[in-house]
Amino acid sequence: MKSIYNEQGVLSSKETLRFKFSLITSKIGENKNKLLHRLGLKSYFGIDFENISIPDSKIVRLAIEEANDLYNFSLLKHCYRTYFFSAGIALSQNLKIDKEFLCTTSILHDIGLTDKHNHACSKQCFAVHSGSFTKEFALNNGVDKIRANDMKTSIDMHLNPYVNRKKFGNEAYVLSKGAAMDVIGAHSFQLSPGFIHDVHKKYPRVNFKENILKTMTLLNHKEKTRADTLFKMGFQKLASSNDLDLL
Repeated sequence: MKSIYNEQGVLSSKETLRFKFSLITSKIGENKNKLLHRLGLKSYFGIDFENISIPDSKIVRLAIEEANDLYNFSLLKHCYRTYFFSAGIALSQNLKIDKEFLCTTSILHDIGLTDKHNHACSKQCFAVHSGSFTKEFALNNGVDKIRANDMKTSIDMHLNPYVNRKKFGNEAYVLSKGAAMDVIGAHSFQLSPGFIHDVHKKYPRVNFKENILKTMTLLNHKEKTRADTLFKMGFQKLASSNDLDLL
């Protein structure tokens, strides 16, 4: 699958409007599903934390080594939580996923925010930079071109409030939801408090809210990228009021 974003990840005026509209409609859809769930009209499968594991494969091991070298403690734990929340959401909806693919992309999806790479934020969307980095990383470590490009696209799109899973795959769909869940608490009703507690116990949220806000306020995100648009639409308020910080 080919990325829908250009090399810089800068949105045109029409793309910006579509992105803003998607933010609004996705929030309405989330609130609808949350209400239906509370009323017992929509159910999700229960998930046991112990049933989700980190794949023991070459590309995952190498991705974790790379992440250990580049991320600070807070971002590293965020990427692990993103994997477990994404995998949990997939299982809660009975979606089949490629765990190796999902784990690799979860671990590397925020490379563009690390000290070594965040200079790119002023030149291009950090998610697109992270996707390009991951594609090259995968290719250099034996992943075939099609799969490496799919990894790139999945990471390119993780800032999107909605990803069409039929078009882009289950992994891209749940990566977006899992990352949003950890950062702003979206979709958390799909997973039990017990599951969330177990994820936090293994991968604690120490100083995460402060650090993720700094990546938005201190880094010079290029104008009209999704990060810039999210910031202008109230990202700080959403991240600051994340209910997961209370669990």
